Amino acid sequence: MQLIIELLEIIITTRSARLFVLKPILASAEIRFFAQATEDEERLVKTVSERLRVPQEQFEKESLEGHFRNPITSFKAHVTGADADRFAKGLALLFDEIDKETMLRNIPNYMDEHGALYLRVDKQSLFTDKLRESQIDAVRIRLKPRFKAEPLKMAETHRTLLVTQPKQTVPEE
Repeated sequence: MQLIIELLEIIITTRSARLFVLKPILASAEIRFFAQATEDEERLVKTVSERLRVPQEQFEKESLEGHFRNPITSFKAHVTGADADRFAKGLALLFDEIDKETMLRNIPNYMDEHGALYLRVDKQSLFTDKLRESQIDAVRIRLKPRFKAEPLKMAETHRTLLVTQPKQTVPEE
């Protein structure tokens, strides 16, 4: 048993294993959306939380005023480290097939100069079986990487992270 533990420690301390085992890929993930006065805030937050697998308690609420003095509520959740990786893993699998293929093929177009990936999910699609991409009235998602790399390498890293199935946790009995 001691030999197995020592071998595992050697493997984990190698450079490549350290990259994949010890360090999360993302520094953070930010989820942000707005609720108009006509929308049911509670239902919207609950749906975003369930579909994107982010605990409701993580959403901060801020009251704003629209151009015509209409009330608008901003919601923002910030997830860091390994939790951000868990959030991002499998995210593309929630999308409609056409939008998923388009998004994965065009990932460099969704990145900024620092390698952060910006996605926009149609808020109404959260209430359906598949998510859709949208530029209007969207849930905005920003995935900020922990490290910097050349754009093509960063795009491939994002692509791989998005289509990786999240590990299912089995509750202990």
